[in-house]
Amino acid sequence: MSLIARFQRTFERRWVLVLSATLIGPISGVLLWITLQNAYWDYWLAPKLKAHDYYIYPELRYTFFNIVLLLWCLDGLVVSGLSAWSAMTSRSTARWRYRSVAVYFALFVVLILGGSLMIYVRSRGF
Repeated sequence: MSLIARFQRTFERRWVLVLSATLIGPISGVLLWITLQNAYWDYWLAPKLKAHDYYIYPELRYTFFNIVLLLWCLDGLVVSGLSAWSAMTSRSTARWRYRSVAVYFALFVVLILGGSLMIYVRSRGF
């Protein structure tokens, strides 16, 4: 049995769908809210409040990290919604759910690698 078929069969079980909907959804929602609040302050409100002073926008690496984090949180909400929809109804959203779960985990890996790279670059003085 291939790894993809095993992955797909695992995500067809109702308890996995309910578990993924209840874990991924709230975590993604809270992280999205926090990230949007920080982005609003860093990129919109602080430059306007400190316009008479010298204001420096956050470095570009933090901007890229925040963009990937926003995408990851939005995809987590999509995964949660599709999982909840499939668990409550008999309709299958299998193809979209598999793709969104794959994107969710790929963005998570990008976040981990990007965060590690940011820490390494910062330790080198850049």
